[in-house]
Amino acid sequence: MNNLNSNKLRADPRNAIQTGLTKLVSVRLCVLVCLILLMPIAWGADDSAVRNSKDASSDEHVVSIKSRLAQVQSRLSTLPADGSGAPPEADSSGWSEYKRLLDLIANTYESHLDALNKLNAVRVARQDFNQQASAWLGFSEPGPYSVEFVDDLWKQLRAKEREIEAARIEQAMYANLLETRRLALRSSEQALRKAQEQLEAAEPGATDRLRWYRDLSALRNQLDQASAALLDTERELRVELLSLRNDQRELLFRQVKVASLASPLSEQDRDAKLALLAQLQLELDKETQQATDINRMLQKQWHQTSDRLREAEAFSSALLTEAAEQQRRNIERLQSELRTQMIEAEASSSTLRVMRLLVRIVVARRHLWEVRYQIENNGDLKTLEDALLEIGQGQDQLALWQQYFLSSLNKTRSLLDNQVKKLADWKPEYGDRALGERERLAYSRQESMLRRIAVEADDLDEILRNVKQSVQLRNVGATGATLKDRLNEFYANAGEVAGMLWDFELFTVDDKIVAEGREIVSQRSVTIGKIIRMLLILGIGLWLIAKISDHGSQLLTKWLPGRESAILLGLRLFTLLAVIGIVVYALVRVHIPLTVFTFFGGALAIGIGFGAQNILNNFISGLILLVERPIKLGDIVDVEGVRGTVKHIGGRCCQVHRFDGIDMLIPNSSFLEKSVTNWTLSDQSIRCTISVGIAYGSPVREALLLVEQAASEHGLVLKSPAPEVYLEEFGKDALNLTLDFWVGNLKQINRRRVMSDIRHRIVKLFDERGIEIAFPQRDVHLDSSKPFKVELVKRDIETPSHLKSAFDRTEA
Repeated sequence: MNNLNSNKLRADPRNAIQTGLTKLVSVRLCVLVCLILLMPIAWGADDSAVRNSKDASSDEHVVSIKSRLAQVQSRLSTLPADGSGAPPEADSSGWSEYKRLLDLIANTYESHLDALNKLNAVRVARQDFNQQASAWLGFSEPGPYSVEFVDDLWKQLRAKEREIEAARIEQAMYANLLETRRLALRSSEQALRKAQEQLEAAEPGATDRLRWYRDLSALRNQLDQASAALLDTERELRVELLSLRNDQRELLFRQVKVASLASPLSEQDRDAKLALLAQLQLELDKETQQATDINRMLQKQWHQTSDRLREAEAFSSALLTEAAEQQRRNIERLQSELRTQMIEAEASSSTLRVMRLLVRIVVARRHLWEVRYQIENNGDLKTLEDALLEIGQGQDQLALWQQYFLSSLNKTRSLLDNQVKKLADWKPEYGDRALGERERLAYSRQESMLRRIAVEADDLDEILRNVKQSVQLRNVGATGATLKDRLNEFYANAGEVAGMLWDFELFTVDDKIVAEGREIVSQRSVTIGKIIRMLLILGIGLWLIAKISDHGSQLLTKWLPGRESAILLGLRLFTLLAVIGIVVYALVRVHIPLTVFTFFGGALAIGIGFGAQNILNNFISGLILLVERPIKLGDIVDVEGVRGTVKHIGGRCCQVHRFDGIDMLIPNSSFLEKSVTNWTLSDQSIRCTISVGIAYGSPVREALLLVEQAASEHGLVLKSPAPEVYLEEFGKDALNLTLDFWVGNLKQINRRRVMSDIRHRIVKLFDERGIEIAFPQRDVHLDSSKPFKVELVKRDIETPSHLKSAFDRTEA
């Protein structure tokens, strides 16, 4: 049989290959399954290792704090009880602060030990709970479950959500406190270093006083370190508590989901709940009727007292002095009575309004039981859609009422507290104490009713949330959803995705401080939202800096004419500092620590070393040009054949406007590394030279005077230094004359035009005097002592056939 199989394999090698691949895949699958089974064990080992390291670190921290606490308590025990024992260099306020700081440090260490104990307890509790949550696979008894059991689970879930919200608020509070303490710690560290430096440089007579100041600064720094370490532990404790609460909420949600889906509301339970609510509504109707009667009675008493007060005020003007005094006291009593009755009537009106709202809440709860029965027993898509819409509208309205109830309750509590304090310290000038007691009772009844309606509103809000989440558990918006529902779901999902992207963490940056020898590290996340906010701040800031720089340049140019380079330097430095400031502000504003630059340190160094070397060279060269001012705006320069006017000195290059109208961008470094001719560095005048040649035999002295006259007559030629004319040389064809003259304000004068005008004038003056401007000439001399020999020589060169034919035709 084996031979037969081997023969088959030899006959068909593909079967052998397939069999080998199958075995290889099977082996790899087995290895993969083993790795998957061993992963939880490995993770558990890692978790236990991390947990053991945390426990060891926590134990070391506890020992360290206990040691510091013992040292502080030892120093406190040595202090005299009567407050004496201050060193001679310490004043009374400094000595009091010294003892106060020691007490605060000891109290901080004790609080830190308590926080560490709580942190360890919470970690153990979280570990135990996670084991219990992992082991929970369902309730011990199968469903359906009673409606009371399901509602109790919902209440526990809502209570846990409130605990989570409170834990988040506490976590944010301690994070803010820790940030404030960080700043205080850095300030106290600077003060301690300054005190130490002053002590080291002190004169012998001031050593004791400065040493005392140094010790006091050290205590302040120790308190800041202890407080920062305490706040860091408190923050870590809130993180653990929040994680524990979230884990508990997840388990509760699983339990609620299982119980709710397995226990649809029965008709009997619905009817029982509706019956209880109907009975409650009857009782509220009776209370409402009683409140109505009381309100009518108080309103009637109020109006009667008001009428009596008006009659007494009208009658008092006709009484004698003695009777008028008695009537005045009666009027004051009526005014006090009226004020009390007004308070009682207002409280009664508030009670009546609350009773009517309670009736409406009961009606809403009855309707919610009907809705709940429909969605749990007839969960078609239309019913679920209508329920969601109705619940959403009810939540919106209830949120407004809750704000109103909370505001009214806070106001009434404030009035009640003030009245209680007033009764506790009653003065005769306050009036009748019995009236004050009646006002307190009115405020108390009003506060009680507002607290009752606030509780009922919160209960109704929880019921709305429960029903809404129950609808969501039944997969609203699944098969058969309308286009509107799909769009709403799409927008909701898009909003969630946008929120997730906004809070997406790109990386984290460690923000470290050292307190009590312990390095406190806070992880600052750098999210897309923070980056966008930072870029917006940078964009707005850079736009404002550019606007301020442009406006400032215009104003300063008007106020300080001729100081363009100094103005440009000041604006350049202002822009540089402003950009640095706006970058730092943007980072601080979005809570990104400045240590983020260490994250980009390597890449930034490489970029500067390779890519930004020329840019930095030109930027620094631009600053040197503005400081040393070898060139200024408006100067006429010549840089390796490029001649023109400097129009702008930028951060990377200078703009030079050539005389032919072309703008050249020359790097700033070229003005420092190459030879540059600045025609207007020291002044604005420049020497111009014109050469002219006259024929041999012309009157040279007259020609010199005429050339000088042509220059002197021009209005743009400077009188000092005066123009000068020279007989330069005896040329081959002419006597060469050279004219030197000076032109001022070169930035505004076209020297080429001036030279052209002078040349025209020289030509005219020479023509008038008959002086010829020479031009190149050549004389050819022939030897005439012998006769010239002229002969014709025939060249023995064969004429080409096509040229010969052409000659023949010409002769013909």
